[in-house]
Amino acid sequence: MTKEELINQLVHAKDNYIMGLAAHSMFDSGQAQPLLKTHATVFGPYFITFNQVAELLENSKDHRIALDEFLKMLMRTLIKESFEHIKDYCETTNQYSAFKAEPWYEFARLIRNFLSHNCRFEFNKYDRDRLPVSWKALTITAEMDGRGLERNQWGHIETWELFLEFEDFVSNRLK
Repeated sequence: MTKEELINQLVHAKDNYIMGLAAHSMFDSGQAQPLLKTHATVFGPYFITFNQVAELLENSKDHRIALDEFLKMLMRTLIKESFEHIKDYCETTNQYSAFKAEPWYEFARLIRNFLSHNCRFEFNKYDRDRLPVSWKALTITAEMDGRGLERNQWGHIETWELFLEFEDFVSNRLK
């Protein structure tokens, strides 16, 4: 992978995240339900209607749960894919030490794992030996093992700002 390809991968991840936020906004507004009831997708032999999504969003309890899970998926995809692309590039180009030297690296690695494991921290010995780690106003400690974070601790602002750290690193500190 070239640096240009890495940057393109980050652009794709960012675009997908923003498209997902647009879909979330439309789902949350209630304006998407009529379209969902009349549209479908076809791939190969499969015909999938969106009625189930419309019904889910019309139920007040299910609506909030579904949108919350959708947001978690968006955050997980942006952070996990971006982190892994950068990691792969850095390993291939012998720049992994520069990646690990970033002040947010250990924090980002643990958040990537957190988002990948049902939004719960699951620390191994390697992780515990590096704790606590901080980034901005959030500190991850050993006491958080097995626990999650509240949305006011980790949400879209933090996800976006960590992604911006990734972009800055790739653009300005990698060869």
